[in-house]
Amino acid sequence: MHYNVLIVDDMPVNRKLMKKVLKNSVEEVAFYEAEDGYQALEMLEKKEIDLIILDLMMPGKDGYQVLREIKEQEALKDIPVIVNSAVDDMASIKQTLTLGAIDYFTKPITPDQMKVIIPLKVHNALKFYEQKKELVKANEKMMQEMKIASLLQQALITEKQDLDKVRVTSKYIPSSQIGGDFHDCVEMDDKVWFIIADVTGHGVAAAMVSSMVKVIFNHVIQESKTPKEVLEQINHTFYHMMSDNRHLCFSAFVGLIEGDRLTYANAGHPYAGLYRGQRDEVESLEQNGFLIGVFEDTDYEDVITAIASGDVLIAYTDGLYETKLGEGGSSNSHETVFEEMKKHKGLISSSQEAFMKAMIRSFGKFEDGDFEDDVALMMIEVKS
Repeated sequence: MHYNVLIVDDMPVNRKLMKKVLKNSVEEVAFYEAEDGYQALEMLEKKEIDLIILDLMMPGKDGYQVLREIKEQEALKDIPVIVNSAVDDMASIKQTLTLGAIDYFTKPITPDQMKVIIPLKVHNALKFYEQKKELVKANEKMMQEMKIASLLQQALITEKQDLDKVRVTSKYIPSSQIGGDFHDCVEMDDKVWFIIADVTGHGVAAAMVSSMVKVIFNHVIQESKTPKEVLEQINHTFYHMMSDNRHLCFSAFVGLIEGDRLTYANAGHPYAGLYRGQRDEVESLEQNGFLIGVFEDTDYEDVITAIASGDVLIAYTDGLYETKLGEGGSSNSHETVFEEMKKHKGLISSSQEAFMKAMIRSFGKFEDGDFEDDVALMMIEVKS
């Protein structure tokens, strides 16, 4: 590994001595010199420096000013700085460390400092900076991969679907770039199948699981007759696929709209709401079951209710209410969600986008996506 070290000292003899000390202890090093603060900052603009050895007492711009300016610049602030000065009082040492120096030694340099202390401090500082740069590169690579994964996930989530029998409007806000919530709505012949689910955890693993479950859902509905059967088949498949990862599970709400009948089944998911257009009321679809992936064979239950044109099913994940309500700071639950649904029900018929925005703003900052968990909202309106 090749290193560039900048020695900043107004005394040529001190710079010469420091190079002599380090040449015998640091391999593949190139030295750059500056006799005052102005030259040091100019050198930092021209060269990629890995370590700065900085004298404090210099004419013009002293070491304190140089250190302060280095730590204020985004491109320079991570470069390690070892302060070298004749000033040995504790107040001075504290000030330089507070300003961001990584280490400190005093002069005149003793034989022990020349042989052991200074080489060790320099070696540690260079290794620290090398590791930090590697971490920055790894993080940049990870963030780029996360960005690509986020774009792929967004491509799989359709916010608007205008199908023959229903109109779907949805919103998805991951707490990080990608998340584990997902929803889907599929029209087959005279049937409309839908699912909304919430995979435990966040990030890449949760997103991959959610994509996999979406594929399973689309396969299972080809053969299943009711939501109960769909959940049971997904649970059985997922349980065996995750035999080595029992900590992974998810909640799901599955429904089937066929004619004037809505059939639904729930696997540990927050209760959906059903807006009755003719009565202008919001009804809670309260039914529950075990999470998917907890037990190998789990029985679920179908619930059947009437549904008519103008009715709107409202499903969501628990990330919506697992936060603070507005500025009040109180905890929330699905009961709070229904209170908010009733409060904003006037928007359901006029603008479902406005309704979702109002709901999300009731529990956090819509513009910033300020949520502790992924949030998904799905509204399915039955056409005339």
